[in-house]
Amino acid sequence: MSDVVVVEIRDRVATVTLNRPDKLNAVSPAVFDGLYEAGQQVAEDDDVRAVILRGEGRAFCAGLDLQSLQSFGEGPRRSEAEAQSAQPDGRTAQAGFAIWHTMSKPVVAAVQGYALGAGFQLALSADIRIAAEGAQMSVFEITYGLVPDLGGTFLLPRIVGPSRALELTWTAHRITTEEASQWGIVNRVVAPEKLDDVARALALDLASRPPLPIGFAKKLVDTAWSTTIEEANRGEVEAQIKCLQSNDMREAVAAAFEKRSGSYTGT
Repeated sequence: MSDVVVVEIRDRVATVTLNRPDKLNAVSPAVFDGLYEAGQQVAEDDDVRAVILRGEGRAFCAGLDLQSLQSFGEGPRRSEAEAQSAQPDGRTAQAGFAIWHTMSKPVVAAVQGYALGAGFQLALSADIRIAAEGAQMSVFEITYGLVPDLGGTFLLPRIVGPSRALELTWTAHRITTEEASQWGIVNRVVAPEKLDDVARALALDLASRPPLPIGFAKKLVDTAWSTTIEEANRGEVEAQIKCLQSNDMREAVAAAFEKRSGSYTGT
């Protein structure tokens, strides 16, 4: 298990914590590895129904570790293949970020302090973002002559639209929580001392619900950006048939009529 990315599972909720508070949880090679390993663990664990992404200490994640960044700037020019591949097995650094977006389970990011560059892109990979008052977010890469390459150019335009995404990417503007809320980047803003409790309460609520429609809805919403209404309708029907045939649907109906909480198996 990684000591820089820690996974705690309780009550069907996996809390994944960046654990480099002395470095404001900056992303190092070990963090890239830890995020991917944590994502695999969470995605494959049938007991996990929802996920919280958070950072220990004063910041969610302040971006790429400065030592790693300096090595990029001072080292020899790398080929495209070398730049893309972070591991001997060909796995890219992006894998530890994309896995949160592609897994079927709902992911909630609890953002405090700084979410800059890689940290902002990690927050964007979650399905829902809750921010503490005073948090700052930024597509920071242009400051160092780089483009966001951990999913930011894919995820941010879907939230704020292409024009605003380009402006934020080109200017490295520090996004306030007020702006983030207005632009739909965060779902809600809470007092810093309430951040973890609010994120956990939401994750527990999501974990209590039938996992099949949760996963189907996540996939349908994601593919809605690259499909036609006819294809979307077909996808909805296919998902609905599977839900109608599930044990969880029968349990959900029974629970609703009996005014009790449902007990779901994902089948």
